[in-house]
Amino acid sequence: MKHIIIGLIAITLGLWGIVVNWYQFVDLLWVLIPMLVLIGGIVALLAGISNFSDAPSKIKSEASIETAE
Repeated sequence: MKHIIIGLIAITLGLWGIVVNWYQFVDLLWVLIPMLVLIGGIVALLAGISNFSDAPSKIKSEASIETAE
């Protein structure tokens, strides 16, 4: 019960802060959204590179298993 009350108070204060400082909140979004897109793109690129570099080793290991049989 204590956590629910604290959560409701935090939500209320957060919404009040956004309403009072709406223009600063919008300015923050104008900065955060492109940064998040950039970071997401970097993570996707690194995941693709990691997946690409793992593919040849999997093919080699499968080929060696088939040859051993």
